Amino acid sequence: MTKFLKDKTKVSIQGIIANSRKKRNAVFAELGIDEECFKDEVTEIRKKTFVDFESNLNEARKNFKKRGFILHEAKKSSDIGVILKDVLNGSKTIARAKTNTGREIGLDKLLEDFESFETDLGDFIVELFSEEDQHYVLPAIHIDAEKISQKIKETFKDDIEADPTKLTHYLCEKIREKILTADTGITGANFITKNGQVVLLENEGNISLVSRLPRKHIVFVGIDKLVETVEDATKLCRAAAMFGTGQDITQYISIISGPSKTADIENELVVGAQGAKEVHIILIDNMRKEMLEKGFGDILRCINCGSCLNFCPVYHQEGNKFGGGKYIGAKGIILSAFRESLDTSNEKGCFDCMLCGGCYENCPMKIELPSMIRKVRQMQEEKGNQTKETKQMLENVNKKGNPFGEVSDKETPDKLYCC
Repeated sequence: MTKFLKDKTKVSIQGIIANSRKKRNAVFAELGIDEECFKDEVTEIRKKTFVDFESNLNEARKNFKKRGFILHEAKKSSDIGVILKDVLNGSKTIARAKTNTGREIGLDKLLEDFESFETDLGDFIVELFSEEDQHYVLPAIHIDAEKISQKIKETFKDDIEADPTKLTHYLCEKIREKILTADTGITGANFITKNGQVVLLENEGNISLVSRLPRKHIVFVGIDKLVETVEDATKLCRAAAMFGTGQDITQYISIISGPSKTADIENELVVGAQGAKEVHIILIDNMRKEMLEKGFGDILRCINCGSCLNFCPVYHQEGNKFGGGKYIGAKGIILSAFRESLDTSNEKGCFDCMLCGGCYENCPMKIELPSMIRKVRQMQEEKGNQTKETKQMLENVNKKGNPFGEVSDKETPDKLYCC
């Protein structure tokens, strides 16, 4: 039984892994696609964006403006508060869709003075329980139906059976009612294109509503989400679905090319029809360029499918403590080392990683996470930041030739240390 899921779900590590692999194998077989060839193809799509990254990004900037987006840029996460204060001027009720970039910049804290709410079902449930999300794709994986049913009774005074279907329908109606009250919608972006488009994928339909019903739409996106074309983005959307949830493709893919408009009266173009009247896009660097320069740029290829977590034995024991809060898993350790500090990455599991390679083997972007973890450990060692256990292990190796120190044949070591 997984440690962080204990007494909350009946899902075993082996069960999660087997189910993830079974779904993925089935979809590749159904589509008649070789998995390794597909990984090579989508990896190359991501790689080519970074060959002349600054030039591609400049092209995207020009095209966003040309298409009517209101463009903002944040070099550091601390810049975002100032930008957001200006962009949210006049906003009262804000509907939020799931965004990993939002977690990165501390969006919840930035919106404390506004009435705002989550619209993704999993995030809505996590918010209802005042807990932290536990997975990129399945944030409420640690909360079972019985507890959700009880929380609904306490919060909304409605008695809904602890059945996933009935609970889903009930909560989705609650979310939809709230979305209709919002004057501003906030989303992330799965990809942005050099041609100046925002690409969003989803299953629930809430992102479509959040980006269209309110009069103002704000997009938070890291500059690393840049791809060359919509066709490239669509293929990557398919990769995210196949490796994340075992679908052949998500239920919805939205391509946004600016604010809504119409020319139905006398063929005169008017901005602001049934969709958003303003679309703000906030491009975020937050050390992404530095990661490119320092040899950690491959991690920027990540498409947040969550496959690395599904196959990670340490994550299944520690939950989002492995990687910690803003970022989860081995990827989280690396991002913490850059954006927070080496000390933080140590606290969040730098030396907990087993270097088993499960994340690399199951990553559609073929990101060498274990190699990067080794680099971070080397940085820790150079700074003298090893954990107490690691220091003891190294001392034992140096003095006794083994990590356990003086251990007789009849004794079992109290602690085992990862290499």
